[in-house]
Amino acid sequence: VMVGERSWSFLGGPGSWPYRVFDAQRRRLNRWLVDHLLSRTVLTGDGCVLEAGSGPGYGSSLFARHPAVRLSVALDFDPDALQEARRRDPSLLVVLGDMRRLPFRSDIFDVVWNSSTLEHVGQPSHALGEMQRVTRAGGYVFVGVPYLFGPLGFQRLIARTRVGVWIGPVFDRAALCRLVLAQGLQPVDSMVYFAACFIGVLSHKPVAVTHAPS
Repeated sequence: VMVGERSWSFLGGPGSWPYRVFDAQRRRLNRWLVDHLLSRTVLTGDGCVLEAGSGPGYGSSLFARHPAVRLSVALDFDPDALQEARRRDPSLLVVLGDMRRLPFRSDIFDVVWNSSTLEHVGQPSHALGEMQRVTRAGGYVFVGVPYLFGPLGFQRLIARTRVGVWIGPVFDRAALCRLVLAQGLQPVDSMVYFAACFIGVLSHKPVAVTHAPS
């Protein structure tokens, strides 16, 4: 079961003033995050990047414009999110699909990533296992989730409310690293970002490791 199904729309949707305010902050976050990932991963002009659980795909558009990236794909299960992505960027490659069953063959992407997505998936280990599967050996997986010890940590007190479901579960570094390690990935970097609202872990898929069980 997917939870927080329309988290990308900020309890309103395109056209509402809350969405416009939220989307401006999301764009700022994505610009910083894409720059950070480009500085920490090795892409040489032929890179293939997948945003697994993209929402409106602003980060995917930024990757697509970078000279080190040949292909940037935005995948989401919500057709309205992808419609918004294509409205904003008609050239963006979008795919409708479930990140727990990615419609791609194994070992094809250099970077697979998402931010503020994994917490909205009912089986995060399945989704992370799929992200690992489609990443080539030597490639990278990044996930960012709400941070237990940051401003969104209050979610634990309101988990069953509408706002609590919209935020999704909160994580500390140890819990996020356990999820990553269980899929055969090796954490190489972690950071708390966006005013400590999120914690992210960048992981490397070792060359000698194939596909871990979900």
